[in-house]
Amino acid sequence: LPLASATPPVPGATAPATAPVVTPVKADDPDFGADPLKGPEAAKTVETVPPVAVLTPPKPTPLPARSPGLQEPEQSARFKETIGLGKLLRDRGDMSTALTRFREAAAMDAKSPEAIFEIAVTLEKMQLPDKAAEQWRRMYDMGESAGPYFTAAEARLNKVKEDTIKTLPPATVEAEEGISPGKTLGLLNVTSEDQDDRSSAKHLVVRIPIKARAREKVDVKDLTVQVLFHDIVDNQTLVQTTANVSSRWTTAPADWLDSNTETLEVDYQLPLQDAKAARRENRKYFGYLIRVYYKGEFQAGAGEPERLLQQFPPEPRLPDDANKK
Repeated sequence: LPLASATPPVPGATAPATAPVVTPVKADDPDFGADPLKGPEAAKTVETVPPVAVLTPPKPTPLPARSPGLQEPEQSARFKETIGLGKLLRDRGDMSTALTRFREAAAMDAKSPEAIFEIAVTLEKMQLPDKAAEQWRRMYDMGESAGPYFTAAEARLNKVKEDTIKTLPPATVEAEEGISPGKTLGLLNVTSEDQDDRSSAKHLVVRIPIKARAREKVDVKDLTVQVLFHDIVDNQTLVQTTANVSSRWTTAPADWLDSNTETLEVDYQLPLQDAKAARRENRKYFGYLIRVYYKGEFQAGAGEPERLLQQFPPEPRLPDDANKK
């Protein structure tokens, strides 16, 4: 049937006094289609309006929920590849870059204990036991869901606890600044001072205060201090220096009798480049690395910048035929 729709009034228009009345007419009525103003004869034809099809869009199909612990095959393959590359770098001795790769893998899958395990192992090889213990603790806190890594973390934490108890000094001896538990010697604040020397490309003095544990007799013949300066060539290649390096004790002899601290001064002098040389090398000072050994055992280390200490971790023990400085 035709429908009458109400149209809202237009603002400013005047509404008619009387609304028209629409009377529905059946299709079989002889007056169907007639003009009500001219009579029934006026209706000769009936226009038929085709029906308008209304399409109802289909309901969207929700995507299945994705488990946060699952990885895409490509991401899983990349994770394994990154772990493998980190192990290869670590075997080659590049601990710093290996650590970066393991951390990248951990970022790919934060719930994977494998990446955390490799980070912990690498930190131990870099002589950073405190930071390594943090990673062992992370694995341990995962519980049995970490599988064999949980067992490894539990065993390692127990071992660290036992070693700490064994190396603690007697209760009557207080902990001393700059000296690690179980060690005889330690390092205090290392400083460097630039020298006013226009005849050198770089001239500085590094002062290394070496502290002995109280009431410990130190024999300087059993002491080895390695001071390794590094230069950078062409702003990209890190190499050991070719500068003139010399050292001396500020008070001689160094015996730690009058004081528990003796200071070693190391002089670094990088010559100016020869203007007449066929090839001028763009060499600049980069930093230094310090390692202190006593009776062949590593005591303490320092680096400036600090990344040198991480990039070139010290050996826990010197070879028996190592030269002493």
